[in-house]
Amino acid sequence: MSGSNALTAKARAMFGKRLSHLDYQALLAKKSVPEIATYLKTNTMFKNCLEGINEKAIHRGQLEILLRTDIFDRISRLVRYADESAKNFIQIAIMDSEIDLLLMTIRSFSQGIDERRQTVIPRLPLYAEKYMSFDIKKLADAHKPNDLLEIVSKTSYFKILKKYLDNPIQELDYVALEHELRVCYFETALTSLENFKSKNTEKLKEIILSRIELDNIAIIYRLKKYFNVEPSKIKLYVSNHFCYFTKTQIEDMIDNCTSDQVIERLTSSSYKRFLENTKFTYVEHYTTYITYRLCYHFIELYNEANMVLLAYLILSEIETQNVIDIIEGVRYNVSPDKIRQLLVY
Repeated sequence: MSGSNALTAKARAMFGKRLSHLDYQALLAKKSVPEIATYLKTNTMFKNCLEGINEKAIHRGQLEILLRTDIFDRISRLVRYADESAKNFIQIAIMDSEIDLLLMTIRSFSQGIDERRQTVIPRLPLYAEKYMSFDIKKLADAHKPNDLLEIVSKTSYFKILKKYLDNPIQELDYVALEHELRVCYFETALTSLENFKSKNTEKLKEIILSRIELDNIAIIYRLKKYFNVEPSKIKLYVSNHFCYFTKTQIEDMIDNCTSDQVIERLTSSSYKRFLENTKFTYVEHYTTYITYRLCYHFIELYNEANMVLLAYLILSEIETQNVIDIIEGVRYNVSPDKIRQLLVY
């Protein structure tokens, strides 16, 4: 079996071991964070990232951080099958995880969360270091913004982080910072595809461009629905990349639509085929559901290793977020029915 075929087969096999409906039902029935940790450690693929923990003593923050490192373990199982072109996509996946680690570190500056020093850094697979753009070990010693700026000084993140971290941490616009970092990620992903020769390059771009476009639509909806932001300012937050909508259609959505009409445009667009059997609850759930169905489509129907790899890693991120949403819900005594409405699978 060629490396490409082996990677595709391995990714599909791992996807086949994803959390099932019965797993989600079992997790929703748990009454505490330790009960959730015990189930994950005993019955699911998350057992590798939870190996060695005392699940009876772990608290919410520690468990969430450990679960977010699981993507590194999954990549480590796939990287041995990757050729040089596939490794470019692994670097894209690592970049997505880098951003998560940076945001987690920044949150700790204002929240006083230092669990990452005892949990995240020691558990990252050593292989990940060679794909990362900064020394991840140094994150454990980053106690203030200047420490972090020094760590990322030679990366594409520096200019963005400096723009926000030069101001007092209490004044940090976290939402805007996260948006700019995600735009950086998407731009890098698209650039990596420019020199990639494949009959399915356009399909790979479709995965990336749809995520950008859905992020744009979610931003437009939120700014209209909750903040009544004027169109000219909304346009400052929208990335200039499009997938199933044209630039003109997105601008018309910004200029002339209410928040409800934004959702109507979305549900009547080419995305509608991915929205079967789901009802609108809130915009992020809707856009994540589309992404899940789109990636599920690619992992089922296409055999190119890079496409299957990228789709699988995005699906894995959604699965991890599902578990974290359950943990948060249980921690704050949210009813199982309400938590279930957050899940995408």
